[in-house]
Amino acid sequence: EILIATQVRGKWWRVDYVNKEGRMEFETVEALDAQEAISITGNILYRRYRTSDKKSHNKNQ
Repeated sequence: EILIATQVRGKWWRVDYVNKEGRMEFETVEALDAQEAISITGNILYRRYRTSDKKSHNKNQ
């Protein structure tokens, strides 16, 4: 769950989110605005958790 995007400097944004374990974490991304920063972070998290889910699924087989 993505909570907030904060502009750090220039085109750099810090995007805070809650991970699968319920801990707050953040990603720093380069984007033109908050909406793009959130979109980029969403893609990063989707790929990260999709990959880890596939790995755990393959271990169970």
